[in-house]
Amino acid sequence: MTRYIRPPLSLFPVLIMVLGGAARLGAQGSASLQGFGYPPGELSTRAEGTAGAIAEIDGASPINPAALAIRAQGEVYAQYDPELRHVTGPTGSSNTTTTRFPNFGAILPFMGHWVAGLSVSTFLDRTWETQLTSQQTIGADAVTSTEIARSQGGITDIRLALAYAFNSRIRVGVGANGYGGSNNVALTEEFADTLRYRDISQSTTLNYSGTAASGGVEVDLLPSLSVALSGRTGGAIKMYTGDTLLSRGRIPDNYAGSISFQGIPGTLLAVRMARDLWSSLTPLSTAGAQAVDATYISVGAESAGPRFGSAGEPIVIRLGVRRRTLPFLVGTTQVRETSFGGGLGIPLAQNRVVLDMSLLRSNRTGVSGVAESAYGLSLGLRVHP
Repeated sequence: MTRYIRPPLSLFPVLIMVLGGAARLGAQGSASLQGFGYPPGELSTRAEGTAGAIAEIDGASPINPAALAIRAQGEVYAQYDPELRHVTGPTGSSNTTTTRFPNFGAILPFMGHWVAGLSVSTFLDRTWETQLTSQQTIGADAVTSTEIARSQGGITDIRLALAYAFNSRIRVGVGANGYGGSNNVALTEEFADTLRYRDISQSTTLNYSGTAASGGVEVDLLPSLSVALSGRTGGAIKMYTGDTLLSRGRIPDNYAGSISFQGIPGTLLAVRMARDLWSSLTPLSTAGAQAVDATYISVGAESAGPRFGSAGEPIVIRLGVRRRTLPFLVGTTQVRETSFGGGLGIPLAQNRVVLDMSLLRSNRTGVSGVAESAYGLSLGLRVHP
């Protein structure tokens, strides 16, 4: 007959560690998914092709509100970003595929100089699964079981922004950001002997709610040289389970700037630097996860290539490289990420539809004995009514 047994003690420390974003590599199986998750960067597919270098001047990347007014035209956009991740550690290696839909939005020009934008983007992604098979003693029996830890969800940034173009050279913008989302954390113990032992499951759902404000400016210093600056000031973010408030922190402040050069016909060159004060999320954790402030540096290019069809618009070719620090420590160690990007922008339907594709190859280093690499594919669609 089936035996009803109490949950093994090994499950309880795991539940405590994953509740509230604890940094435990063994439970999460990845150096990049510690704490409250991995930051995709809130980049459009177009920006990912340059490894984020053009994010400050890309209206579909919900970062600089002023970018909405750069050559503004009405559009809706969406993207799909699967990531294939390979992790090698002291106990072996694993391959994981994570599916993300990280960026949706719409841009609407009105009254000549004004542009409004609504975006829904992934701020932190915390989707992962790992399992460990072991043998334990229950009474007089030696029982083989598999412990499975699983998390699904993340924190989403919903931004409503407004931009204004003073003239052909100066654009400004402001945004109101709301943050919400949830993580469902589940722990399961599955027994090989299903006739005598019943599987055990525990789960909890964490909910998040927060606010921030953002703003930016973009100025053409010369006909071929532009500077863009943006910033976000974070408000409070709270974590709940059910109706119970567990903790609170602050949305990280962000400061970023870029320089872009278009002196080569058909080509855009850009350099971007950003600073995120992720440490303001540390008080949000109920299990001691440590967040660290991070710097991002990206360099990239976008250039017109061959034409699509005999009389169509040219295909756009993109390349870039990025270096950044990820938000959460593994123990006491920072995780650094180096990414190389490339992509295409293919105009369709007389340029009323643009299909963007990009591939980002990332290496994450800093944790002794652990090597992590990932291929991130992004498919984006922009439609101009």
